Amino acid sequence: MNLFINKLSFIFTSIWVGGLWAMLMVTYVIFNIIPSSYIAGVIVSDLFTYINIFGMGTLFLVLVYGFHSESIRFFKKIQAWLALFILAIVCISFFGINPILEALKLEAFPKEVMESVFADRFSAWHGIASIAYLIQCILGIFLLLKSR
Repeated sequence: MNLFINKLSFIFTSIWVGGLWAMLMVTYVIFNIIPSSYIAGVIVSDLFTYINIFGMGTLFLVLVYGFHSESIRFFKKIQAWLALFILAIVCISFFGINPILEALKLEAFPKEVMESVFADRFSAWHGIASIAYLIQCILGIFLLLKSR
């Protein structure tokens, strides 16, 4: 059973990290295909929500499996700290930054947020979210390498 959970944890982590990197391309394509940036933003926002929820579940699985298999010694490994740090970033993005971005979009409605007085604040928070996402992508690769 332990081997099965280990493999399942690695598979989910691989799918999640691959999804993070794929979302970079998907976002670019969606914004270039859909003429309305508002509609494209709504679609991409939903996709990021799903990938964040999957990521939180995956990181929780990694942490639970690691603690179950190695007890407190697991937290001496870099893998545990990577998973905890990435989980913190995902939670801050999901529960902190994304609601701010959504609130700014709602306040700007019926205009698009980039055409409103909230454009500067939205750009700043969007930049912070983008940096957090890039950090997740890079640290996710390191987590995969350490999991192997």
